[in-house]
Amino acid sequence: MHDNTARHLVIHNEERALACCRIRMPDEALAKIERVAVDIDYRKSGLGREIMNYAASLLKTENVDGVVFHAQTGAAGFYASLGYVPNGETFIEDGIQHIRIHLRL
Repeated sequence: MHDNTARHLVIHNEERALACCRIRMPDEALAKIERVAVDIDYRKSGLGREIMNYAASLLKTENVDGVVFHAQTGAAGFYASLGYVPNGETFIEDGIQHIRIHLRL
């Protein structure tokens, strides 16, 4: 639905995409990161951390004030280790429990 207006970040090797996310800008000062994924064979390799840190540093250079993200609750600890803070109650999105998190840049 938002693919035409979003920016997509991809880490890949010569054969395939290994990690990705998309960034939307609901307004000039706030980014929303969505569709974060890491290939199952590359999970726990640091690629998730790499793509999330790259997205945040990129947005910071563009004078974005903050990032919001709907994190799966099972991955909330990972995002907390990157500085994201929970905001609100858990909710179901696409049949999976999520929590809204944010990062001030």
